[in-house]
Amino acid sequence: MGEDYNTSVTVIKNNLIVAFPAEMTDSCIQNIEKTIIDKTYQKNIRGVLLNFSMVTVMDTYTYQAFENITRVFSLMGIQTIWVGLNPGVVFGLIDLDVAINIRIKMAINLEIGLTLLN
Repeated sequence: MGEDYNTSVTVIKNNLIVAFPAEMTDSCIQNIEKTIIDKTYQKNIRGVLLNFSMVTVMDTYTYQAFENITRVFSLMGIQTIWVGLNPGVVFGLIDLDVAINIRIKMAINLEIGLTLLN
């Protein structure tokens, strides 16, 4: 995925697990978006876990980009769960007054996220 050496995309059964790096540039986010949307379509994916456990900072643009990806997946009939948002990131989003979409399914860790998918 170009400059993004730390993003891991894994397919397990019909689920896609995407682990993000600690910091992401706008171009990195765009590359991730294209890659995971293409992969979900090609591999007949039914569930996606977006793993943010390594992410240390999330700004408004980053949040909205992943919210849009989640909406795309929803329109494709793919269940999406965000996992691993640490308290610092959550408080940062609240401080930025980001309009948090409470319809996004979230889990505290990967294990619980996988359980929710299955």
